[in-house]
Amino acid sequence: MPISANIVANGVVLLAVALLLYIAWYDFWHLKIRNGAVLLLLALYAIWLLLGGVQSWAGDLGTGLILFLIGFVMWRARMMGGGDVKLYFALGLFMGFANLGLFAIGLLLTSLLFLLALRLAAGGKGNGYILCRLRVIGDSGRAPYAVPLCLAAIPVILLRVNSLG
Repeated sequence: MPISANIVANGVVLLAVALLLYIAWYDFWHLKIRNGAVLLLLALYAIWLLLGGVQSWAGDLGTGLILFLIGFVMWRARMMGGGDVKLYFALGLFMGFANLGLFAIGLLLTSLLFLLALRLAAGGKGNGYILCRLRVIGDSGRAPYAVPLCLAAIPVILLRVNSLG
């Protein structure tokens, strides 16, 4: 029995979600987003598009460009790294324009939670790997923006896929 294109398209999105989790994890530990990971994310979007998982690629492209431009301005102001800007574009493609507001709310919440984790780690008394890493991040003045970006985007992407069928 042949597998339907819709099932394969949903599998591609699940691969993209797994990749987003990897990107967030890697950025947390290395403060870097690999170009190859973003290119793979873009390839997964292209496959999803070809399988018919997307009805409005123009809106997706517009959303990606909007987020890219916001990220570019932040990069020029030295508030964000180049990998984050590229990630913004790929996230915009997967989320689509209709979900941009939900993403913004999620990004605000995940950013606040991450800042809270940094504060709690700074005052905490533990030696776990993650706790120690949070302290190092807090002391460095640099931030793994992929963590809140990906954590905010994943539920939005999954909601979008669920609403498409």
